[in-house]
Amino acid sequence: MDEIMQSRLAVIMFADIVGFSAMMEADQAGTVRIVRALRSDTFEPVITAHGGQILKRLGDGWIIGFASVAACVDAAMQAQKALLSVPGVHLRVGCHIGDIVQDDEDIYGSGINIAERIQAEAPPGGVMVSEDVHRQLSGAAAGALREAGVFRLKNISAPVRLYQWRPADQTSANTGEATSIAVAAIEYAPRDADTASIAGDLREQLFVRLSRRTGIVVYDASARDVGDATYDLRSRLRVAGDRGRLSLTLVLRSDGRPVWSESYDRSTADIFDFCDGVLERAESDLRLQTNAFDGDRLAHIPDEALSVSELRSRAAQLFYRVSYESWIHGRNLMRRALQLNPGDGVALAMLAEAEVMLAAARYEQVPQDLSEELARGLDHAVEQNPGSDYVFWARGIFRVICTDDIRGARADLESSRRNNPAYTEAHELEGHILMAEGDCAGAARQFEVFQNQSQNPLLPNRLFLNAVALYCDGRAGEAMTLARRAADVRPGDRVLHAMVARAARAAGDDETADRYRARADGLDRAPSICARAPLVPEAHHDLVRALAREQRPG
Repeated sequence: MDEIMQSRLAVIMFADIVGFSAMMEADQAGTVRIVRALRSDTFEPVITAHGGQILKRLGDGWIIGFASVAACVDAAMQAQKALLSVPGVHLRVGCHIGDIVQDDEDIYGSGINIAERIQAEAPPGGVMVSEDVHRQLSGAAAGALREAGVFRLKNISAPVRLYQWRPADQTSANTGEATSIAVAAIEYAPRDADTASIAGDLREQLFVRLSRRTGIVVYDASARDVGDATYDLRSRLRVAGDRGRLSLTLVLRSDGRPVWSESYDRSTADIFDFCDGVLERAESDLRLQTNAFDGDRLAHIPDEALSVSELRSRAAQLFYRVSYESWIHGRNLMRRALQLNPGDGVALAMLAEAEVMLAAARYEQVPQDLSEELARGLDHAVEQNPGSDYVFWARGIFRVICTDDIRGARADLESSRRNNPAYTEAHELEGHILMAEGDCAGAARQFEVFQNQSQNPLLPNRLFLNAVALYCDGRAGEAMTLARRAADVRPGDRVLHAMVARAARAAGDDETADRYRARADGLDRAPSICARAPLVPEAHHDLVRALAREQRPG
């Protein structure tokens, strides 16, 4: 006899205990007592008082159904507030509206799967809800939720806009919605049809490229009220003769203060080349600026209270500080993010990048067991994020540096550029590949792309890579010049100063070589994020050995 399957639409809450496995490993009996207390004294009483029906207990979590959106969200918030008084216990809660199917033994449904994925994006102690839920809220509950951005959830084809709430003790005037940018129409001159067409294309591409980023909200300023946006992006295009200039200004709406401005000049002889070139540089600069702001916005919240996406934002800001210690902190944040969501593809890619760069900063190889772990994680990352320029870039970097898989790295480079032809970091990956292939001149041309990015915190590393490529290509004088620029920006970096001295000696400038050698000898032997072990042709392995000795005697 066929089982009777009952299907219905419900408001679904998925709740999960943060760090349950670690808690069980550390104190099984104590953890069991905590779960029992959640069921009898704190979490479940609040849920049932709001009309919630516990559909399934999962050991470390719950699936709960509600008839009302307002009741579901209010129950989630009240339960999390109640748990503030319970030390060491944190839940993540996700809410969604969807069909559930129930038989005598279990419950099923895509709505449950989506609610679980949303829960994985919630901060510990907080609540995350889908746009479908938020749309049906009004009053205080709607006002308490902040837009968290557009997320690509595992096994969900379409991106999902999510809204977040966290208790009052984890918020401040600087904490609210995700970083949002209102993209205004581009002013242009001369006022003719051709320039208008170029301005329209540039604006559309800026909008699309910014919208690809998870956790960033992009508004069309011509289509909606943008009073709640973080930034205005104002643009002006001027075309004269065969030259064009796109000027961008990022304005912080809270006080009307311009926080960043840049102009991009290029020949308009090939209009497609003009658009691609200025967009590539503009997108890279905007990533840097918004990452820095997002880190500041969350600065007062402790690491353990951040969601996965917020942990990624903090790690990105730490990476931009380009110190060995900040990269270790960022690496540890990605380990924490993967404890919260082991399948998060971007966190897996960021972890791999951090481990590879930290090992290179020590002039060491990534240990074999760790290398195998990172390889598995990166393969999972590209499966989960096939449209990401970054995750393919990260796997390409890993392949060329850690496994000598040049063919695989080139395939990842192509995939990264297919996803985003304007992704500036792709030039770094191509430069490493060319160095591994022995084409030092070609590598130098790729690294040269970064020379004018004066506001890029990673500029000293890019200058160092360019200097190494030029040195290996026999252009020691040019290498000395770039290495000096890098050392002047990072005056405490022994390896950078040693690179200047070596290039100067090869160029016959003994005075500069002696001066920078003396400076290097006065600096600490410490791992260098800015002057990480470069890939070089076999004929120049002596350069890498010499730079490695700057960190340790011998």
